[in-house]
Amino acid sequence: MESNCTVLRNGEVLQIFRYLPPMDTFNGRIRTWPQISEDLFSGALADTLHTPYFAGVIKGEFAGSLGYYVPADTHDVGVVEFVATEERHRRKGVADALMACMVGEFVAGGGQALYLCTTNPIAGHLYERHGFWYSVGDGMQFISPSAGDFDVTYFAVDGEPVVRQAVWGDLPRAAALYNCPDPSWLLKDVLTNCLRDTRYEQHFVRLMRRVEDGQGAILVLATPRNRMVGMAAFVRGETFEQQHVATLSLRVGFGYRGSVLNGHRYASTLLLAARSRAFEMGVDVLEFPVADMDHDLMLLAEHSGFARVAKLGDRVRDGDRRVDIHLYQAETKFLGADGDQVLATSAGTSVRAAHNSAKYYGNRQVWQTERIMREDVRRPE
Repeated sequence: MESNCTVLRNGEVLQIFRYLPPMDTFNGRIRTWPQISEDLFSGALADTLHTPYFAGVIKGEFAGSLGYYVPADTHDVGVVEFVATEERHRRKGVADALMACMVGEFVAGGGQALYLCTTNPIAGHLYERHGFWYSVGDGMQFISPSAGDFDVTYFAVDGEPVVRQAVWGDLPRAAALYNCPDPSWLLKDVLTNCLRDTRYEQHFVRLMRRVEDGQGAILVLATPRNRMVGMAAFVRGETFEQQHVATLSLRVGFGYRGSVLNGHRYASTLLLAARSRAFEMGVDVLEFPVADMDHDLMLLAEHSGFARVAKLGDRVRDGDRRVDIHLYQAETKFLGADGDQVLATSAGTSVRAAHNSAKYYGNRQVWQTERIMREDVRRPE
């Protein structure tokens, strides 16, 4: 725990404490995403996600707080969340002082871009004063003076990428990837209902929790400097009868997206890895929905072995118009022992099943089936 002091507008002294997990939370007053709060504050995610929290105290009384989240290995991109001031200490400059500390630390540590969101115009003015500007939806972006044209340089070709499993430290990297205006695909992340003009932060938290529960996987295309330039995720059906089919979401930055002429090399590699991982999890089919106007994504899907199987008319609104959704499908895929790509299906392999048929409310239980089959039990007249 570190601390420093600043004089507020009304002359009161604000003592600012900086905390790193494991930590107490001022009896629950420092907030974060409820889905992962216990893991964050206990330090369980600290190996990949660096999470400093700043709390302000006036005369021994908690006045406000905020937190920011950066990858533990790079500290280059981050998300700012849960900026809050206690009611009786508002309009004194508490949040302003906390933001100044946080932004200063981020820039001094080599940070390039921060993301936050707000629907409050007063908070919007505060963030503007600290260099944030409006980007996607209700989201705002701060660009460090040393970062230049961040969205262009960060997602440009930066060496040979690798595909790896996502970790919690990818939360801010996902925000950078999905809040970039390129590509402008309508279905930004179909798994979290995130569309083209929707900012992206908490979506990753919800998706990672589903993955940790065994419902799917998130694969990341990462450069040698561990910049996330692509992400593929899928989530399987939630019942015994639907678990063999999963819905796929994909996003790849412009530097690594490619075209038909160059074979969509890296984007196709990411899709192939998703198919392989799905096979390992017992998924037979990946479904990939694509909006009607996103022709480049359709070409990428077809080049990567997906076949268009249906068109769903007027499925999504895009401003004043309704858009058709094309549904692509591919069988899952894995790499054979010789490294060749081999199509395979996991159908009929019950050992791969993630869900038991009796798991869901409303399904007949084993004891009920046994009772029905017993000859000495008669149905009531």
